[in-house]
Formats: sequence, structure tokens, C-alpha cells
Amino acid sequence: MTEPFSDHDIGALERDFLDHLWPPFTQMQGLKPIIIESAQGAIVRDIHGKEYIDAFASLWTVNVGHGRTEIIDAVVAQAADVACYHMFGIANPPSIELAAKVAGHLPGDLDHVFLCLGGGEAVETALKIARQYWRNKGKGAKYMVFYRDRSYHGTTFGATSAQGLALNRHKFEPLLPGFVKIGAPYCYRCAWGKTYGDCAIECAKAVELEIAFYGAENVGTLLGETMIGTGGVIPPPPEYWPLVGEICKANDVLVINDEVITGFGRSGTWFAFEQFGGRPDLVTMAKGLASGYLPLAAVAAREHVYQAFLGEAAEMKQFMSGATFQGHPLCSAAGLANLAIIEREKLVDRCRELGPYLQDGLKTLLKHPIVGDVRGVGLVAGIEYVQSKQTKEWFPPSAAAAAKVRDAAFARGVFVRLLGGGHVHAVAPPFVISHEQIDTIVRVLDESIGVVERQLGY
Repeated sequence: MTEPFSDHDIGALERDFLDHLWPPFTQMQGLKPIIIESAQGAIVRDIHGKEYIDAFASLWTVNVGHGRTEIIDAVVAQAADVACYHMFGIANPPSIELAAKVAGHLPGDLDHVFLCLGGGEAVETALKIARQYWRNKGKGAKYMVFYRDRSYHGTTFGATSAQGLALNRHKFEPLLPGFVKIGAPYCYRCAWGKTYGDCAIECAKAVELEIAFYGAENVGTLLGETMIGTGGVIPPPPEYWPLVGEICKANDVLVINDEVITGFGRSGTWFAFEQFGGRPDLVTMAKGLASGYLPLAAVAAREHVYQAFLGEAAEMKQFMSGATFQGHPLCSAAGLANLAIIEREKLVDRCRELGPYLQDGLKTLLKHPIVGDVRGVGLVAGIEYVQSKQTKEWFPPSAAAAAKVRDAAFARGVFVRLLGGGHVHAVAPPFVISHEQIDTIVRVLDESIGVVERQLGY
């Protein structure tokens, strides 16, 4: 552990943070700096020495926990061999080994892995693969991309064009043409006014109606998070993805499953589409691939997609996209070491076994009048706050119950993340979280919700 920061050092860092560092999605005016200085397992410490349970694994990212020296050592060892080299027709051993390792954990013929550096870049890449796939197949008119309400796929321009959260897109419009929003499988707030069990899975059948409306000859791709994440942690009904897959296959539409959040075990299986019944043509992944120790992401493609990019040099069918740092040897080495930990410590099994303990604990919060829904799978859950359980009406910004609960929990030593347009908390701890730490998360949230309810007059 590093030496404690002096009061002088702390003051200088806080001033430099406010004067020079421009973080994302952050209003700097009036900001009280939070500076994380060290971390171990599921615990992070700020620069003042206060400890917090990291109930969100940074940004649902540090799956194997903080402070894993095996990953650090692997990166240092790789740096001694080759620290950086491009991948334009050339490769390095860790990038090759990582691609093979990822393919080995994917079912079926998702055998071809394109390495990137972040989730948004992976989504952007998958969209470009889909667009060029149809051009290479002589069907360039199939350019349209369906995305879903409440979706979040990153902040590049292509990913923002497939953004189902208005807050994250309206400041950048007009966005790219050819992106069409469709309804989401959000059973708690069904867009079709149905109740699950008596709904005929209208959310999936709507995909068929939309394809018919725009014409299958124009629709090339459906992009969807296997489980909606930033939009509110919304698992789909079990019938959804199998039916969507059948519809897309019948209409010759590629399916991209965004597994940036759920990939590599968080849902209790290596990839969430394995338990939700999907059969995607392309899969994006990022956060859990290296547990955030270095930037790393990937897109996996099925054999039929990959084959469309093969041909004679003069045909120019090769994928016409790439960047300097893709397949970076240090990032790939971090990914390999991270996956080795997940395999050795059977952390996917741990998510599957520990998940019900987390979900059951959080469901006790439903006793509170402002908690409308608690939902999730494995080690990821969402808590949705409402003014009334009967009307399901959200709180206005002036009340901001979810933000108040977040702040109260933070003051009590637990980090949770506000999302879903400001009405949902996500809990997604590192896979190494203990039962006792889960109990603390539930207890602190219980106390914090009670405090906020009293403030709001409940």
C-alpha cells in the first residue's frame, strides 16, 4: 500500500481535479471531489482513508476484485517482451491466445474474435461488421439497425445513434440515419399494457411487425443488450430472445447481443444469452474481459459472418476498420490473466451460487413504500424507486429519491450506481464479494431508504 497522503497533497489533488480533470457524465459546478486511492477485493478507499464496499465493481467491471497481483505481474512480464505493436496483418502471442480463449468459452461457431479497447468501440465495430457484411453479400440496402427503448450501448456516434435513453442522445442530434427504435421487454412497465403470463410476449412479436413495416429487404440488424443494463437492469422474459431469434432468422436479419456488462460470468453463465436462449450472429464484450485492469473489449462473429469477409485481394472484402491499439499486447496479457483467475477460482459458478443470496437479500427492500421493483440475475440487480406502488409513478427531479438513497448509502460506506434515467440503483459487486459484505449492502440500503422515506414524508 502507498504511503498516506498528507493534507497538503490531498488539497492539491482536489484542486487539480476541479481545475483540470474533466470526467464524463459529471456536472463540475459544485462538485465535491471523490478520489479513490487504493482498493482490495470488494473494498475501495478514498484519499482520506475511508473504506467503502464497492457494490458496483467500479462500473460493473472489476469482476475478479481489486488488487489481483497476478494480472499486474502478467502485464509487467509482457512489457518486457513487446509492449506495443500494431495488428494490421500482424499479431502478438497474447492477442492470439486471448482470441482462442474467448472463442473457447463461447458456444457454437462464435469462433472469430476482433479485439478492441472498450464496450462502445466493440458495439461500433459490430455495427460496422454488420453493415459491411450485407454489402459484401450484395445486399447493401439492408442497412437499417433496430435498437430498443432504454438501451445503452456506449457513447461513440454509432452507439449513441442506437441509444434508447433520451438523456444520453438528445444533445447530439441529429444522429446517424438508419437507426430505428423498437419497444423493450420491460415487464414492470410493459409498453403494450400487458402483464407477464398473459401477454403473448408482445415485445418480441413487435420485432416481426416492425420488420414487416420497414421491409425485410431494408432491415439488416437487430442490436440488443441480452439484459438491459444502464436502462434499469431489466432481464427479459425467458421467451423473448428465442422468439426474437426465430423472427430475425426468418427475415434474414443479423442479431447482435451486447454482453459488455453480462459477459464473463456476471449473470451466472459465461454469457447471459446462454441462459436467456439467444443465438446471436455477433457478440460484443468488454468489462469482464480484463476486469478493467487495462482497456479491453472484443466482438465475436459466427462462421457465416466471417466467411462473408473472405475473398481475393482485388475484391476488397476484408473488414475495413481498425485502430492502432487494437489487440494491444499488454491489454491482451491482462485479459488472459483475468480469465485464468475466473477459471481457476470457478468464479462463474460462484456468481450462479451467490446470485440468489444477493437477489433474495435485496428483495427484502420491497417492504419499503418507495421501492417498486427489485429485479436481476446472478450478481447484478436493479432497485426501482416509485412514488406509489399502485401508480408506479417516478419521483420528479425535485424529490430525486434514488439519488438521495445513493448519497445516504455512500455516507454509510457503500457505493451503488444511479441509472435508469435516475430512478434505479444497480448493485453489481465483484465476484469475490462475501456473504457478510452482501449483508452489509442490504442493511445499508435498508437504512438509507428508511432515512429518505422519512425525509419525503412517507
